[in-house]
Amino acid sequence: MLTPELRGRTGQIVSGRYELLDILGSGGQGVVYRALDRIDGDHVALKVLGCNDPDACERMFREALVMSQLQGTAAVRVLHQARTNDGVMALVMELLQGEDLQVRLLAREKAGIVADKAFLRAVFEPIVQTLEAAHERGIVHRDIKAENVFLVSEAHGGGVRLLDFGFAKLLRAPAITAPEVVAGSPSYFAPEVWREGSSNVGTSVDVYALGVAIFRTLAGRLPFTGDPLGLMRAALDEKRPSLRAFRPDLSPDVDAWVSQALALRPQNRFQRVTALWRALMTCF
Repeated sequence: MLTPELRGRTGQIVSGRYELLDILGSGGQGVVYRALDRIDGDHVALKVLGCNDPDACERMFREALVMSQLQGTAAVRVLHQARTNDGVMALVMELLQGEDLQVRLLAREKAGIVADKAFLRAVFEPIVQTLEAAHERGIVHRDIKAENVFLVSEAHGGGVRLLDFGFAKLLRAPAITAPEVVAGSPSYFAPEVWREGSSNVGTSVDVYALGVAIFRTLAGRLPFTGDPLGLMRAALDEKRPSLRAFRPDLSPDVDAWVSQALALRPQNRFQRVTALWRALMTCF
């Protein structure tokens, strides 16, 4: 729920430059405003922390650091770091116009359109390249899902963006997620997240979640559904669903791909997102 304090920031000028126009959205980590850059006239997105908690500030600092290391990929561009008039940390980012992959898929599925190879490549190749670049730099996203893949409208330049590095983990930095806290979305949790939490996970959790997102795109449904307990039991079971049961037009090899992408044990999965992707492309 948006507090009067958060609503009251609209109209503020942040860092003498960014006028907060309206609220685009809010979540557990803070609020995103649409803002006007009074210097160059552009509209931008300004993400403001919900509080000045030290861990929250560290998480936002890491988010900015991660995205700055991934410039030139499909990661959202960070333009500046700033503070509101009451001293709360904020990130100034490019403003995206379009819709997330989940919204697009629901519309396509309602119209009876299935995802073909061309659609899959247009959406996921930039995501794969971005994750590969992140993993090479010791960065784990930890919240890959259809809702965090953003499709920019053609009227605003087109392309794809990978959203929300707020849960990202730097493998060579101290953890700021407590062991008992789980980052991410349950439908996309790798088995080791259910077993151990997400504070000490590696890149294999992104490989798994990417496999889930691709399965959902091709099948029109997630591989596992239900309440959190049901999701956990399914993820920790050796059995994996058949994608070909939903898409008989695909190669029989696609179910072997699912078994490896969503393997119970990290060492049995594809070890890189690029390997997962190359194997998938042979199934069409």
